Amino acid sequence: MRIRTFILCILLCLFTWQGFTQNRKIDSLTNRLKTDNDTTRILDEIKLCQAYNGIGDFLRALDFGVRAASLAKGLEATANNAIVSAAKRGEARAYLNIGSTYDNQGNYPQAMVYYTKALHAKEALGDKQGIANANNNIGLVYWSESNYPVALDYFLRSQNMYAAINNKAGMALTYNNIGMLYMDEQNDDSALSYYQKSLAIELERKNKDGLIMCYNNIGIIYHSKKKNLQSLEYYFKSLALRKEEEDKAGIAVSYTNIAAVYQDISESDTMAGLYVNTYYSTAAVKPTVKQIEQILKDSAFILQKKALELSQAVGDMDNIGRATQGIGSVYIDRKDYKSALGYYITAASVFKKINSRKAYYNALENISTCYEKLGKTDSAFSYFKQAMDNKDSVFNEEKQKAMGREEVKYAYEKQHALEEAQNQKERAVEEVKRKQQQLIIYAGTGGVLLLIAFLIFVVQRLRITNRQKNIIGEQKEKIDAAFSQLGDAKKLLEERHKDLTDSIQYASRIQNALLTSDKYLAEHLKEYFILFKPKDIVSGDFYWALQHKGKFYIACCDCTGHGVPGAFMSLLNITFLQQAVIEKGISKPNDIFNQVRDNVILALNPDGKSNTQDGMDATLCAIDFEKNSLMAACANNGLWILRNKQLIEFKPDKMPIGISGGEARPFILHESELKTGDCIYMFSDGYADQFGGPDEKKFKQSRLRDLLVTIGSKPMSEQKALLEKAFVDWQGDMSQIDDVCVIGIRI
Repeated sequence: MRIRTFILCILLCLFTWQGFTQNRKIDSLTNRLKTDNDTTRILDEIKLCQAYNGIGDFLRALDFGVRAASLAKGLEATANNAIVSAAKRGEARAYLNIGSTYDNQGNYPQAMVYYTKALHAKEALGDKQGIANANNNIGLVYWSESNYPVALDYFLRSQNMYAAINNKAGMALTYNNIGMLYMDEQNDDSALSYYQKSLAIELERKNKDGLIMCYNNIGIIYHSKKKNLQSLEYYFKSLALRKEEEDKAGIAVSYTNIAAVYQDISESDTMAGLYVNTYYSTAAVKPTVKQIEQILKDSAFILQKKALELSQAVGDMDNIGRATQGIGSVYIDRKDYKSALGYYITAASVFKKINSRKAYYNALENISTCYEKLGKTDSAFSYFKQAMDNKDSVFNEEKQKAMGREEVKYAYEKQHALEEAQNQKERAVEEVKRKQQQLIIYAGTGGVLLLIAFLIFVVQRLRITNRQKNIIGEQKEKIDAAFSQLGDAKKLLEERHKDLTDSIQYASRIQNALLTSDKYLAEHLKEYFILFKPKDIVSGDFYWALQHKGKFYIACCDCTGHGVPGAFMSLLNITFLQQAVIEKGISKPNDIFNQVRDNVILALNPDGKSNTQDGMDATLCAIDFEKNSLMAACANNGLWILRNKQLIEFKPDKMPIGISGGEARPFILHESELKTGDCIYMFSDGYADQFGGPDEKKFKQSRLRDLLVTIGSKPMSEQKALLEKAFVDWQGDMSQIDDVCVIGIRI
């Protein structure tokens, strides 16, 4: 603990000297503007834009960037070729800096406008490094808006160009940015791999800005992996460098990140105990686990407040939202749900304004939780539904697949670039050796200077630490007194809420485990799609498939109800289908339905006294791919075969598989020969029954039939996308009324 404190003290001394140097540079440039000619003035205003960006004063940075671009545009009308060329270069640099300023403010639409202008200007000049820089910055904007496939495309363009010109700085930057994409996709191992690649280059280059990003992002990954002590180590490294650079926006981000780790540690007795053993191992008197938990909670609150103040001062919208949400989390921990709600609503407004979809989704979930704790269930459900709607736009399998395809493309192009750069690397080896010798000299000199700084600073730092401990101790006593007033009613409410939530989530995991996996379907079907859109967390619709004794069985089923009741029915019917085929050895679909119906009636109405009409509507196919033959049974839901744009329809039996209240007639067996290119479609009633369109009416099966005939010649993956788009467009702002399942198979 003492060694860590000494190092931080030394770094803080250096930060003061670095800030003094940066301010003197700004003063010098400001004075020069009074005597500059127009061409030189452009360059100095651009430098001022960069300098103010560097210390987090985005409003002044924006002012100087706009002035530089305007002056450069005016000079391009001159007849002097040298001035025109200089003006165009200045204009391109100014656009890039203006975009950077808007980006730092979280104004992503305006940042995109100026980054695109910079890209076009750099392309006109043939500036390869400038083109790579612009592509990288555009990728950052798409990343900030959670548009990961497009962001990755721009990062890879930038990476390829940096590799072609052997720009180590650019390669490190794009490694870091690709790591951020994987981090947002919750692929922590891949993200950490890219961050470590970037860190290796930045350490070699001794690049302070790059090290700040790498340390911060590696800290985020360790935090995500619940390795909180390693996370703090990297966050503190990043914070030290940001203070050295007087980067107000970056300091605010570090405060927010460290506060989040403190909050997590304080919520776990095990982690808090590890924190005490690590940082107080040599202390004569160790704090208890409960004491350190309270200290960390108070520290988290203070850091979030400081982060919010700094972010508001520099106009960093993204961290304003993060710090605001962090303060809300502290109030949640204090059980002050009303105060927490105010901060969460403010954070959601900020995230929505800057189109940060993932953060907006988290804020909506937190608002829902606050309303639930306050007993306002209608508001809680409304915000929970909004959160679920936003979640699908952030995380979906198609985005991950798109990233995978782009990375394969990049791996090939990178290998080609590495072969071309091999000769340049051999010449660079000698340069590295020379730099290593210089590093030894610099390290020795730096060590002496650090020792002197340490001796001056340590006494003052220890005095400040003692005062802070006293303040934190007083705050802890007040908070302990407030928490002691909570009673048994709070505990009972929490237990009931947890039981309900855990039960629904567990039911969802069980249902998803019983659905036939994509891997199994891909092993037995050459081309197919399954459009599956549950209305709630769990679904009454399900699909089931099995390869058994030369036949491939596949079913599309719609159980009575949806949500939790429908999910229970789906689990029951999946079991009965498995038993009928595997245990009973039944091969014909109609006989399978007859057997399943008997089992449903026996399970739900064993004494014959119930008047409920429970069961399921379903379509079951048995396909023999060697003979190109099809057997099928249809209970209330039909089956369509599309052949040469002609639709062949198998009429369903007008009765469900279950308790219907009428005569239990045997199900009819449908048989047909199949031809190459035939498309088989099965569906529940959820798609056709969806209300929407200009008149808010049902979609209807007739419209679904026409749509399938129109798109039937396209690949199955494209058919799925077109079906989903048509459903979403028809639904519009209306709620989904039922579970949806549509299956398509091409022979």
